[in-house]
Amino acid sequence: MSTSPQTENQLLAENVELRARLQEIEETLRAIRHGEVDALVVDGSSGPQVYILQTSDSESNRFRSDILSKVTDAVVAIDEDFHVIYLNAAAEEQYEVKASEALGQHLKTLYDYRWIREGDKQQAKEALDQTGHWRGENIHILRSGEKIFVESAVSRLYDKDGTPSGLLSVIRNVTGRRVAEAALRDSEERYRTLFETIDEGFCVIEMIFDEDQKPVDYAFVQISPSFVKQTGLGDVVGKRMRDLIPEHEDHWFETYGRVAMTGESARFVNHAKGLNRWYDVHASRFGAAEQRRVAVLFNDITERKLADEALRESERTLAAQAAALRQADRNKDEFLAMLAHELRNPLAPLRNAAEILQTEGVSEDDRARSQTLISRQIENMSRMIDDLLDVSRITEGKIELRKESIELEAILLAAANIARSNCSANGQSFELSLPSEPLFLNADGTRLEQILGNLLGNACKYSGAGSHIVLSAERDDCSGRPQVMIRVRDNGIGIDPQLLPRVFELFVQASRTLDRAHGGLGIGLTIVHRLVKLHGGSIEARSDGLGRGAEFIVRLPVLDGVPASKVHDSEIAPQQRSLRMLIVDDNRDAAETMAMLQGMLGHETRVAHAGPDALVLAGEFIPEVVILDIGLPGMDGFEVARKLREMPSMKDAFLIALTGYGSGNDRQLAKEAGFDEHLTKPADLNLLKRWLLERGRVSAS
Repeated sequence: MSTSPQTENQLLAENVELRARLQEIEETLRAIRHGEVDALVVDGSSGPQVYILQTSDSESNRFRSDILSKVTDAVVAIDEDFHVIYLNAAAEEQYEVKASEALGQHLKTLYDYRWIREGDKQQAKEALDQTGHWRGENIHILRSGEKIFVESAVSRLYDKDGTPSGLLSVIRNVTGRRVAEAALRDSEERYRTLFETIDEGFCVIEMIFDEDQKPVDYAFVQISPSFVKQTGLGDVVGKRMRDLIPEHEDHWFETYGRVAMTGESARFVNHAKGLNRWYDVHASRFGAAEQRRVAVLFNDITERKLADEALRESERTLAAQAAALRQADRNKDEFLAMLAHELRNPLAPLRNAAEILQTEGVSEDDRARSQTLISRQIENMSRMIDDLLDVSRITEGKIELRKESIELEAILLAAANIARSNCSANGQSFELSLPSEPLFLNADGTRLEQILGNLLGNACKYSGAGSHIVLSAERDDCSGRPQVMIRVRDNGIGIDPQLLPRVFELFVQASRTLDRAHGGLGIGLTIVHRLVKLHGGSIEARSDGLGRGAEFIVRLPVLDGVPASKVHDSEIAPQQRSLRMLIVDDNRDAAETMAMLQGMLGHETRVAHAGPDALVLAGEFIPEVVILDIGLPGMDGFEVARKLREMPSMKDAFLIALTGYGSGNDRQLAKEAGFDEHLTKPADLNLLKRWLLERGRVSAS
């Protein structure tokens, strides 16, 4: 059963009033019995009636009976044997019996009774024996079997000589009150249980207004146990919010003040900066309007808000990534179209040059120009393929740097020699500024030359005739660690500001036109950037915009101290010793031309086009060097290499793998098969020369 707060308060007030009236009746009866009352005024249906106490017993009894008949509570008198000697009209109605039927009968003809608590019966007996009066509650069981709760005021009756003659009971039916009290206790218990166990925070606050009736603060009247968990604030009852959190925002006071003044509830979500939490809040007036109190039910939704924000951030990130993927896809498509264009470009001059060389009567000048053209176009194609292989290996993390202690000046001079030649051909000037002190790096010299060659090549390519290109290097310890700062600067076409942040991304190149005046695949700077990173350095691109030149700054760590001086390869010019060389390739043209080239360099060569033939020739010829194609039909190059190493005469031979496969895994497989070096097609002839030169020294020693 549930009751409203208004009903509960009304029942409590009525209960207090009834108790007071019962006590008043009891005192009146006692006074009448003791002769302390001369007259009574009783409200009747026809108005107040005055009763004068008579002196005679009959008149006195009639007076008392008349008085008791007017009492609204049940009045029952019994003798010492519990026989009914009197009951008033209220008792007749309450116990559903006529007085004529009950008088002289045992009390149980009216009702039976039961004590509520153990010990109540003994307490009642002791009170009557000691004081002649007892007041308390018990249960009456009517003749119909209905049980009612009653509150009784019982007084002992005495004869004229003071002998106890019976009991007088004034009995009030309090069943309704007891039901209301039980409902009230149940309601309070449910409220208390809810109050104690609710997950949401709950508090009652009392608003504080200034003289202009503006809400300026509030004090805490009551808080639930979950309040502390939801806010982190404890021991706040009786304290003001401004004292607890001075920076608490005004909108909280304004909202609660409006609820207290208007009685209109409010539901809102807001952030409390002082608590650094988000709350979902429901506020409603509590109690009377003049109390200016507000009940606040709230829930900490900080985690949900953070999750929502994280979700929105993820959506933004995914949208950005999707846009980046779409851009990368467009870049890829453009790159593939460009790759097809760039690879086809050399074919026309190569075919034309081949036709010229086959023409009878061609002049020596035309023959020389055709040969130069073929070499140049092959070099261009080789460079593009090498770039593709490099970016693939670097992207997949399969590139291996061959680091050693090298002097930076030698690398700078080698790069400058090539750049100066290119600049001269393009009508450009070139300037080199070397560091003021020797600087040594733990680096891969070939890769450093590749880095500088790419940056200088771009500077030449994107600068017109009359431009000036500068390569400089200087020590820079400003970062807290010893490093060298290498600059490549030009005054060419510059870099679009929109392109500058993405200039090192794969396949990014300035706006492309059909004339392809500058060529290239747009992957060179990606290779440069990642090679610099592999060396533990950094690279930065600068440009003031289109038409205002560009500058690339490379920073690399330098070694402390100066290692023992090294002799650079350019200072060595020994004579190449003739070597016995076996060339194995199923591509007959490739094998024959390689044999011709090596023969022109003074080497003795033999050619085989299959694995078994190579093994037979090796046993007969006993070559010092074997250039072996991996992709042979039947017995592949790996198997041939392993069988060669099993031959006693070939254990010390120098085996070079020549293949179109150039991944890190291919190199590892070659090494495991017994190869000493690995060359990707088309072979770098300069690198091959250096290996053969070194092999000639080893063989001679």
